[in-house]
Amino acid sequence: MMRCKITAYLLTIAFSTGTFAQSHKRADAFLGFHFDFHATGADKDLGKNFDTVLLSDFLKRTRPDYIQVDSKGHPGYSSYPTRVGYSAGSFSSDPLRTWRTITKNNGVPLYVHYSGLWDDKAMHEHPEWGRVNADGSRDSAKASYESGYVTQLMIPQLKELINSYAVDGVWVDGDCWVTAPDYAPGNIASFLQQSKLSAVPRKKGDPGYKLWLDYNREAYRKYLRNYVDALHRYKPGFQVASNWAYSSMMPEPVDADVDFLSGDVSAGNCVYNSAFQARCLSLQERPWDLMAWSFFPINFMGGIHAPKSLVQLQQEASEVMAMGGGFQVYFQQNRDAAFRTIDVDAMEQLVTYCRERQPFCQGASVVPQIGIWYSLQGWKQKNEGVYGWSSDMEGITSLLLDNRYSVEILMDHHLEKRMEAYALIVIPEWEQFNEKLLERLITYVKKGGRLLVVGAGASRRFSQWLPVQFEGKDTLQLLNAGGRKAGGITGLKTRWQKVVPADTTNCEGWIYSQCDYRYATQYPFASVHSLGSGYIGAIYMDLSSVYQQYKSPILNHLVANVANRILPEKDIEVSGSDKVHVVLSKKGVSTLVHLINVGGDHANKAVMRYDDLSPLTSLRVKLRTPVKPASVKIQPGGQKLPFKFLNGYTEIAVSSVPIHSIIEIKPGL
Repeated sequence: MMRCKITAYLLTIAFSTGTFAQSHKRADAFLGFHFDFHATGADKDLGKNFDTVLLSDFLKRTRPDYIQVDSKGHPGYSSYPTRVGYSAGSFSSDPLRTWRTITKNNGVPLYVHYSGLWDDKAMHEHPEWGRVNADGSRDSAKASYESGYVTQLMIPQLKELINSYAVDGVWVDGDCWVTAPDYAPGNIASFLQQSKLSAVPRKKGDPGYKLWLDYNREAYRKYLRNYVDALHRYKPGFQVASNWAYSSMMPEPVDADVDFLSGDVSAGNCVYNSAFQARCLSLQERPWDLMAWSFFPINFMGGIHAPKSLVQLQQEASEVMAMGGGFQVYFQQNRDAAFRTIDVDAMEQLVTYCRERQPFCQGASVVPQIGIWYSLQGWKQKNEGVYGWSSDMEGITSLLLDNRYSVEILMDHHLEKRMEAYALIVIPEWEQFNEKLLERLITYVKKGGRLLVVGAGASRRFSQWLPVQFEGKDTLQLLNAGGRKAGGITGLKTRWQKVVPADTTNCEGWIYSQCDYRYATQYPFASVHSLGSGYIGAIYMDLSSVYQQYKSPILNHLVANVANRILPEKDIEVSGSDKVHVVLSKKGVSTLVHLINVGGDHANKAVMRYDDLSPLTSLRVKLRTPVKPASVKIQPGGQKLPFKFLNGYTEIAVSSVPIHSIIEIKPGL
């Protein structure tokens, strides 16, 4: 009987794999592979050593929902024989034609990687297209929004790719994240007319500089809408994304008709970075995916890499899939644009791993629990550029995840729609806010909501609702913080705001003049207060960058103690390890508890690869359920789990989580 069930399950996976491989819509896709190499003028004999058998074998064994390959990288040279732009040095054959033929024969949609605003060659040939810097010089690599670049090169070349190769979509790289203020004459004239200023600001601190940045943001969005709409008019159904648009680097509502959102997660600690970036994309109401670099770059363009292990990629995939996103893996092509020999066995195992989880991840939605406010005004206050700077709230996100909370990131437009759905809202060090949303947030608390404010400056911003006495200004200091309840005292270097609590104030943790319980000062680490029918807590120091640099269980315990005081009863609690991330989601009638093993040395800059990951053991899950479940199973696999139901809670013991296990709870009658 068990063998029949397993066989049926594998057939379901195989069927879904084949189905998705036939769809050209990114909304239907779940898993893909990306290849590029940023061709240069020095690259010769492109296509000469393309082994079609290798590529065909790879596609047959992995059955991806799509493939993305290079068409033009940041140097500006096309890796196919273009008639519109500037081709690489020479060709033995047309490598893009080979990619297209083989992917078509295998029923796999083909997308192209195309560098947007960043184009060294085009700016060299057309210096008048270059972005104008504050000193009046032309940028030698990045295009001006208002130049002829987009209408005379970018759009015509993408149309050429549609016509000549029948590509299904484009992943535009080097776009929003390379933006900067553009002092092109047309931009300046339009800005001055709108702003009524007499002169355009040239540097931070000049009158109107923030307005100038906002003008440039709209100029970028206009440029984006221009090429997206032009391509859709030319070929309805053509799929378009701009790398990192509407993500942590652009925390705004989607106002361009992009078909999907995407970003590539590179460098170190990608397990945590994937968790953060996934939460920035998951509520943006577009299909989305994240791309994991399959390697650590030692010399990126030189192709000297340290490849990641299967385990590392599985961990990164799990963080993305648990939030409902798609996953793709990036490999470089050879310098002749050919498919590179890779570990197909490992990729086949990765695909099997992802496909097993696809039925429980794709199309699922996260159940609101704890929301972290990504304040647009706060981001603008700290960001001195246009787009491209990601928030420094990642450390606080990681800290909360490490305390086993199910967390989402709420940009302003998400908070406006969903605020009351969350049991707890967290302010991660922002000091500027949309005032209407701030007013509504305080009303939410007074009506029974819970708020945790983290940060020296942020806590002062909420001082009128915190019955403590603020003493002086916040300063950067070396501190000892902790307490017996937190399990000890830990050292910190961070911005800290001194506050003096009243005798009746509920405090959590203390600042110590020495690393000794006998030397507690009068200054608390945090405090918790009632506000109307709800509660507001404040941590009086910045923690995000601190947690990014070094971790301590004492710091985790301090924050957990504060959060638990504010929100003593939760929908879900997981105990047994501090190496597990938790996501609570729903799909259909099923409630899903994702348990992700985040062990391993991914945060260690001295470790590029690890092959082994110790499974998490003896986890305990307590989940609020209105009625006794009809069944509780561990997925993938469908093994039934014993459980207890008492007083509206279901308690489940999980013996082992190798990497990513999903508890599926079917409701009872």
